[in-house]
Order: sequence, then C-alpha cells, then structure tokens
Amino acid sequence: MDSKAAAKRIADEAIVLLKNESRLLPLAKGQRAAFFGRTQLDTIYSGNGSGAAHKAGCKNILEECERREIHAEPGLKAYYMKRVSEEEPAEKDAFDWADIGKVITSGVMYEIFGKYHAPAEEYEISEQQLQAAGAYTDTAILVLGRNSGGEECDRHLDGDYYLTDSEKKLAEQVCTTFRNVVLILNINGLIDLSWTEEYQSIKSILFAGILGEEGASALADILVGNVNPSGRLAFTIAKRYEDYPATGYFTWDKEDEDKLLTYESYGLNAAENGSVGYAKSPVTVYGEDIYAGYRYFDTFAKEPLYAFGHGLSYTEFVTECSGAEKKREGIEVNVCVRNTGGRAGKEVVQLYLAACGGTVERAARELKGFEKTDLLQPGEEAQICLMIPWRELGYYDEARAAYVISQGEYRILAGTSSRNTKEAALVRAEQDLLLEQCENRLGIRECNRGKIAFLGRLKNASCRKQPDLCSKEAGVERITNATRPEGMFSPPKILINAKDVLFERGNVDGKVCADGSGADRSPGKGGDMRDSAVKQLSTEQLAALCVGYGPGTPFAAFGDGSDPETICGSDGKPLTTNSHPAGCSGYVSPAIEEAGIYSVSYKDGPAGIGETAWPSEMLAACAFNRRIWYEFGNAVGAECEMQQVDVWLAPAVNLHRHPLGGRNFEYFSEDPYLTGICACEVTKGVQENHPVRVCPKHFAANEQETFRRGSGSRHYDAADSILSERAARELYLKPFEMLVKEADVVCLMTSFNKINGVFSAGNADLCTHILRGEWGYRGVVVTDWGDMDVVADGADAVAAGNDIVMPGGPPVIAQLLQGYREGRVSRENMEDAVRHLLYMTQKTEGGRHGK
Repeated sequence: MDSKAAAKRIADEAIVLLKNESRLLPLAKGQRAAFFGRTQLDTIYSGNGSGAAHKAGCKNILEECERREIHAEPGLKAYYMKRVSEEEPAEKDAFDWADIGKVITSGVMYEIFGKYHAPAEEYEISEQQLQAAGAYTDTAILVLGRNSGGEECDRHLDGDYYLTDSEKKLAEQVCTTFRNVVLILNINGLIDLSWTEEYQSIKSILFAGILGEEGASALADILVGNVNPSGRLAFTIAKRYEDYPATGYFTWDKEDEDKLLTYESYGLNAAENGSVGYAKSPVTVYGEDIYAGYRYFDTFAKEPLYAFGHGLSYTEFVTECSGAEKKREGIEVNVCVRNTGGRAGKEVVQLYLAACGGTVERAARELKGFEKTDLLQPGEEAQICLMIPWRELGYYDEARAAYVISQGEYRILAGTSSRNTKEAALVRAEQDLLLEQCENRLGIRECNRGKIAFLGRLKNASCRKQPDLCSKEAGVERITNATRPEGMFSPPKILINAKDVLFERGNVDGKVCADGSGADRSPGKGGDMRDSAVKQLSTEQLAALCVGYGPGTPFAAFGDGSDPETICGSDGKPLTTNSHPAGCSGYVSPAIEEAGIYSVSYKDGPAGIGETAWPSEMLAACAFNRRIWYEFGNAVGAECEMQQVDVWLAPAVNLHRHPLGGRNFEYFSEDPYLTGICACEVTKGVQENHPVRVCPKHFAANEQETFRRGSGSRHYDAADSILSERAARELYLKPFEMLVKEADVVCLMTSFNKINGVFSAGNADLCTHILRGEWGYRGVVVTDWGDMDVVADGADAVAAGNDIVMPGGPPVIAQLLQGYREGRVSRENMEDAVRHLLYMTQKTEGGRHGK
C-alpha cells in the first residue's frame, strides 16, 4: 500500500474552504502571489506528544505552490528562506516523545517534558518589502501556524488563541496592502478568526489543520483547482472566545495558580470528594452538560462564525430530500444531490435529529448520519440513502437509568451543515419507548448534588426566548402545505411505537445485565486452554502479568542496568520475560513462554507509528468520508506489521470540548457520533486486514490536559472531571461504546484523570459495570503510560477492572501483591485480568507465536 498517496488523499478530502468571496480561488495557472508567514516554509505537519510524527524531509507549502506554477514574489521568498535557515531548531522539536517514553518509563516524564511552548513569532516585514511585493502582485497568501499545547499542557488564550502581536502586525500589513488575500490556517487547534471580518481584502480562508507529510501538496492542488475542496468542519468556529459553552469551566495555564479551578471554585469540598492532603485539587466541571459544541450554538441561538459541518466547494450543489420510511433497523432517509455548477466535486449530506418541544432536555441538533458523494461531474446527480438506527432517536434518562425515546415529535433534517438543513421527515412517538434498561453509574457524588448549576434549555426563564428548535430561525427550511409549490417534496409523517423498537431491544436484551452478571466478562473461563493456563499460575506470576514488562522506574535506561524488569521466583529466576523480537521494555507485555504466554508490543500514536507523518485526527475528521478513514487504518496496520507492532495506541477519541484543549488536534471532533464513526472505520481498516489490534484512548472524560494526572513536584491531585451521568453516557463515552459494539476492539486505554471523584483506572463503574456489564466488552483494559506513581494504585486498578498497569514493572507488582495481602484485590481479579490480556494477545501475531 502506498502510504504517501493515502496521506495525500486524506488531506485532499479534509482541507476545508471556509470562505471564497469573488471566487478568488482557485488561482489561475501562472498566478503571481506574495507569500507571508513563517509557516509557508516551516510548515507544521505534526502535533506534539504521542500525537507527534517525527519525519525528515516533509514538504512545505511554498515549494508545493511553486511546483504548481504559483509564482512567489522573489524578494519575500529569499527573505523568509534566509530567516528560517538562520534559526535554531525549536526546543519542543529537540526530542521525540515516543523515544523519550521508551527510556523514561514513568509518569515523571510528564513533569519534565509536559511544558507549554508558545507559538513562534513572525518575522518583521519592512515597508520597502511590502511595496516591492505590492508592485509584483495584488494577491497575497498569508499562512498562520500553531503547534502549541500537547501532552500535559493546554494552549493559552493571549498570544495563542488570539493572534500574537507579531501576527497582528503582519496581518494588518498584508490586508491593507493587497486587494486579494488568501488566509491559510496551518494550525493544531482553533484560533480567533473574528479579526478576519475587519478586512474586506480577505477573500478566501482555508482550514488546513495539521497536514501530515503530504498535506502541503494537497493544499497546493486545492489552491490551483487540481482538487476541488470537499472538507467540512468537524467542529464549530465561534465569533468570540466567550461564545464557547465550556469557557468558564476550563483551566489552561499551569503556571498561573490563581487561575486554577479547584473544588473550592465551585463551592465544593475537596475532602468530601476524596482529595485529601494535596496543596491543590484541580477540577473541571462540565457545566455545559449535554450542550457541547454545535449543540449549544444551535439550541441557544448563538450565531457561529462557521457552523459545524460547514465547507465550500468550487462548484454548486442542490440537495433535495426524496423520501423517508420506517425500516426494521430504524428510519431510512433518501436524499438526492445534483451538481449544478461548472466543476466536478463532492458534497457531504448530513442528517440531524431535532426533538421538538417536550419536557426533556434535548439539543436543537444532533448529528445522526452523513455521507460524502463520489466525484460528481457537472449536471450529474447521486442518490444517498442513510439509516438512523432506533437507538439514535433516544436519550439517557438518569431518573429511570434507561435509554428512552420520549413521547413526542421529532424532525429529521437533511442538509450541508448544522445551520443549513431541510425537513426530511416528521417522526412521532406515541408513548415513551424503552430502548435499554441500565443502572445508574458514574453519577455526580452525593456531596455535590444541588451545588452545581448545569446548563439547561428548560431550566431558566431566559431560555424561553430561544427559538422553536424546529423553526427557520434555528436553521430549518420549513414549508407548510399552504406554501409548498406543486410537485415539491412533502416530508412524510412516520409514527413509531413499541413494536418498532423491538429490533433495538433485541440487540441488548438477553445479552447482559446492568450489573454485568450476564456478560462474558472473563474470556476463556469455562475450561479452554487459556483458563487452564491461568489457573496453573502462581499469585506472583499473575501479578507479574498485570503490568508491562520493564523496570517501571524513572531514568532506568540511563542507569547501570541494575533495576530489575520483573520479579524473581523462589529459585531466583525471573518470573516473566520479553519474548518479543522487536518490542522494547516498557512497551511490551510480559511473557511466560512455558505457559504459552507471549509478549505483544505497543506503539503510539494517533498520527501513526513513525513510518508516515499522517494528517492529524482533527483534520482527517473533516473529510466526512468513511472510505478515507478505513484506508488510513489499513495503511497504518501495514506499517505496524512491518515494524512488528502488535497494538497501535490509537485512535484517540476524546472530544473537542474547549478551543484551548491541548490535544484537540489528535481528537476527531466535538461530536460523539462523528468521532465514533471515524474511530470505527480506522479500527476496521487496521483489524480487518492485519494481525494488529488498536487501543482507543483515553477512557474517559480526558478533555483537559492541565494537571490531568496531578503534579508530584507541586503536590497537586489529578484533575477531577465532574459531569452528569447523562452527559458522560451520551457524549464522552459514546465513541468508546461504538468501538466496542461495532468495531470489535479488544484493547482500551484508561485516562489519568478522575471522573466524579474516582480515578478512571480505579473506577469499577467505568471499567467493569458499563464497559463489560452493559457493552459486553471482552478485551483488556490498560492504563495510560505512567499511571502508578501519582495516580491509581495497581491493586485498586486491577480490582476495578483495569487489567494492566503500564508501564508497570516491579514497583506495581509490589503494589499488587501488597493489595492482595490486604484484601483489596483478589486472585480471581488477577485471573480475570490475565484472561482479558490473553484474549487480546491471541488476536495478534506476537501474542500467538512469540519469537
């Protein structure tokens, strides 16, 4: 498989044309242009941390544009090349995080390297240079870059989300000198774009995100029209920073203690929440509740600058609803797309659900389906058929601990963004319809109930001023029978009842119980070879298998080699070994070869394993194309096979909750359904074609990097994500649930943070009752790397259902054996954990055959 070609196709389909006034783009062959911004040469192809991809010789934007006969103004080109060549490599690029992780296999690496790096300053441009460039052309291409934030640190507000002073000056110079300006955003997260409204000269804006090694080539092809842009925003771009619903609930500056949100910030008591003896106890309250991203903007009539799902093309399309009907699995919607413009192009059809009126909190829009067309020639049309499963019509009712379709009306909306939709069908539920009965899990702690004001459409009088959720003001083109022209499509009315949802009930009833008693929680239990092997292991061997293989101590690789990588038996021999031919200590599971247990190797991360620098997940999601995501997974799976990697530590499926999220670039979207579909297709691409497994992360509610695992040096506790059970289930757990139920994942990674006062890695509600009991998960759960020196105790983790502590080593084996002696973890817990590990390893090449 040609990975470079696959990386190029992702960027081709994902780059988003946000604005294109006066049809400035595409540029004509031979177009002269003045290029501004250091990122034209120092193009950002990769993010930071585990989402980084270190690759030499990646293409830059300027050279790729010149190859397509965009003629750069010579003076500026020479100036930028000289300035970039004179700079020392940035500190943040001086090491490869993945390599550092191999030698510092402990959480201490986050203390050392998890520091904020501000955006690079733009170079000074003289008046003389501007005048010379203005005499050469009336068209400027301004490239702005961002690569701040990352592992353990979020981005900053001033000089990061907002432009730096040098960027403001450069933008003013460019936009007042040139009549036509193309703005290219080579950024790892969102920045303020309100300033672009002040300059009429900014005719075109392209969101290019983190491009990957072939992205500059894709961008240049789009600029000259070799490729027609078809990307759509997988997130909302607000007019103002304050418009984002999570703005007041997010800590982003590790160095400013006065801005750190703690329990006390919300009138809560740290001790009552189990955080005792710390100098600070960080908290992030998910106060926006279910109204994250576009769900907030569309429900509360907050006009965005660019809506979720928005994206332009060089051609025009007409999208018409052509039918909808009830099927066994759900509601099928048909949409006709016709290219009415003069260029070949692709369109993305998006389906949204709007619950109209009623007494249940529901967002005005919830994405429930989408499809990108094939390349349509001018005049060509395509019929798109989309299915909304019954489950997607429901919501989680905390009072009943159940997924329910509530009685009332629902409108299915088809369109090209969350703000540009047409009515496709009217659905009415005659009564409340039970989809799945659960038990309350992961809820707000009793000591916090009634003290936190979560956002709600129905909770205060001011919300009554908001528009009808199905009105034209809310973005729905709605035509009544009286005003409908003859022959125009009339949205069908669909009545649903309890019999209709029996198909969905059949998918969950009889499989598992809410407490997990019906789930096959221990693969191999019942007499097969795995169970027999596990039963014969000593308690010490079991404990030694519930960790990674390696010393697990800081800087062990720099020492004299005396730190042991496992424990020894009474005969003085190591109980476990590393049987993997390529995997290194700290990134392999232990082996007991005489018992038929072999090592598997793990490797980061969401941007690939180092063979190819892939576009970031944030950009890839904008493709809205399942085939592209599947192809990405297939290509990375092939690279894993080549490197003998058994488990790829990806995809990352947390959500874009806040624009300053330091790792938004390595997460797909603000929307849980889109995130889940992206992740499932990537996973299928890997696992259906290769003896390689994926490991989705970080399970769960890890949307803030700042002090997510606390700080040993400052004596801070890990951040507590406080959120409602409903928000957890409907938004932040949903992508993981989709991966378990639809993509056959057998490895999951927990997060460092707490959820409602309990560490994710030590959370039985999360790791056992929901994951195994409700979803029927059979695989292994591993911690994030370094989750033992500050965060969860190894014994508590395994007892809760977090099977493997990574990178672990003898320090965590000691924790497990101590916990066993104290009764905090049982032999049965450890046996189950090893069975889960073996269930996963038997699906990999290394785990089946060893060396």
